[in-house]
Amino acid sequence: MTGTTSGPLPDRRWPRGYRRLLAARVLLRSYFFVPFIVLYARDIGVSLGTLLAVEAFFSALVVIVDVPVGVVADRIGPRQALIVGASAEAAAALLLAFTAHPAVFWSVQPLFALALALTQGADAGLAGALLREGGRPERFELAERILQSSSLGWNAAVFALASLLSLKGFATTFLATAVVQSIAVMLLCTLPDARASFADAADRLTPRTWLRHLRAALRQSRSLRLDLLAMVLTGTAFSVLLYLVPAYLVASGIDEHLTGAATAVISLAAAGVGCLLPGSWNLRITVVLAAAGALLFVLPYAAAALAAGVLVQAGQARLLPRFRAQVMADLGGWGEASAMSVVTTTAGVGLAALAPVLGLLTDTLRPPGLAVLCTVLLLGAGFTMTERLHRGDRPEAAARAEAERMTAEEAA
Repeated sequence: MTGTTSGPLPDRRWPRGYRRLLAARVLLRSYFFVPFIVLYARDIGVSLGTLLAVEAFFSALVVIVDVPVGVVADRIGPRQALIVGASAEAAAALLLAFTAHPAVFWSVQPLFALALALTQGADAGLAGALLREGGRPERFELAERILQSSSLGWNAAVFALASLLSLKGFATTFLATAVVQSIAVMLLCTLPDARASFADAADRLTPRTWLRHLRAALRQSRSLRLDLLAMVLTGTAFSVLLYLVPAYLVASGIDEHLTGAATAVISLAAAGVGCLLPGSWNLRITVVLAAAGALLFVLPYAAAALAAGVLVQAGQARLLPRFRAQVMADLGGWGEASAMSVVTTTAGVGLAALAPVLGLLTDTLRPPGLAVLCTVLLLGAGFTMTERLHRGDRPEAAARAEAERMTAEEAA
């Protein structure tokens, strides 16, 4: 022995059930239809402009129901919310698999919106609750980074298989999605039922009260307001770009049935790039790389489209865990799932706001113009993050005091 340790070694184990939750969360992101959604929509008579309008409508629904559903998830338990949400997603995918019609495509959007609101808030909320109960809340951001990289790597296999399934018809990718969602549901049923922190207070919170607490936090902290603005800008850009990736790939000369395989290559490479980006880099550098990737979509070359997809997805994989960790630290005391619903709301609110003009915007700018617009949005987020570095105020203490005052007034 050449030296002695100054204390006990850090416990690197994950809490009970956490690895099964990680596996379930990865499976819940197994959307086989993503590389072919544009092509599926085309085959059933939905144009690109209409498709983006549908997705904007979907985002508007998510914005409307996200926070109330997050509060409900904390009250019934995030595990139960996940099971309901994944089951709803499987049902919606089955409808699209067996009924390929524009009216059905529109009608399942509320079901998908409810499913997303439940799963994308409750899954991170359950992860935070398990880490808190296991005494490791500080590992939340690391855990979310592992999730993002794992999801990208797994989706490489999903999209490669989707290319094979597409040869039988694009609708089969929805059927495969429904099957995997059902497997995730079975896995979720084996997890411990971790509840929100400050459970008694969370049980008393209504969506209206929770929103009052959120407004109090926003008034007290300019940093939180800047964080949410950055999430709106990046979320809008990523939503538009990721839906259009198949269109960019086909426009660059890649065969439409190979878009799944090309998307698989993008996901696998993005997982590697996301892991290799130096941890010392601040998020502004990551945003600039994502903006460069968005601009590459303008070039009508396969190599450019592939490189663009890698940079955009790697940027998203690094940004989202940080956003989630910051919001969890600020608002998680009122319920983890409720706090995470704020992240998904801000990610979708920009696309929802564009809904009334999105079809016209698409027809006017075309995909290359939308890529430029997304580049501007990402650069705007980078500027917002620069402003954020000059503000050290966080809303925990002041906003919590305000929330406790409001709760006391309501009880009186």
